[in-house]
Amino acid sequence: MIGLLKHLASVPLAAFLLVYDAVEALFRRLVLPAIAALAKAPVFVRLGRAIAALPPYAILVLLLAPFAAIEPFKYIGLYWLAEGRLALGVVTTVAAHFASILICERIFHVGRSKLLTIGWFARGYFFLTGLRDEALAWIRATWVWRASGALLRRVRNRLRLLIRG
Repeated sequence: MIGLLKHLASVPLAAFLLVYDAVEALFRRLVLPAIAALAKAPVFVRLGRAIAALPPYAILVLLLAPFAAIEPFKYIGLYWLAEGRLALGVVTTVAAHFASILICERIFHVGRSKLLTIGWFARGYFFLTGLRDEALAWIRATWVWRASGALLRRVRNRLRLLIRG
């Protein structure tokens, strides 16, 4: 019975994660070149060095402040989408993801080594990333994920053929 429930639950979960993963990958591909270019700007290079020079707990506070301000907007955007306010929801969600990548991930990237010197932070970080990796491995092992991936590859190949003419 538990096996059947897991199997049934895997279908919508795998579908949701497939869509979320695809959108996230597309968004990152579009945004990361802009962020990489910004990261090379002299002002951001100096900012990165200044952040990296801070003590671990100062970096943590510097990371948590924008995170706490930005993350709720991702969910507010999803709420607006669910309410039918499409333009507002899309703009809010995209802006929040862009700001999160630009600010929070940048701070984490330059301060990661020092943040991981904080014992409880490192344990939590590795626990959560391990949990995420296990969940993704489980989802990616389901037949729904494999079938969806195969379907997406076929669609992509056909689109390539159509574009090339």
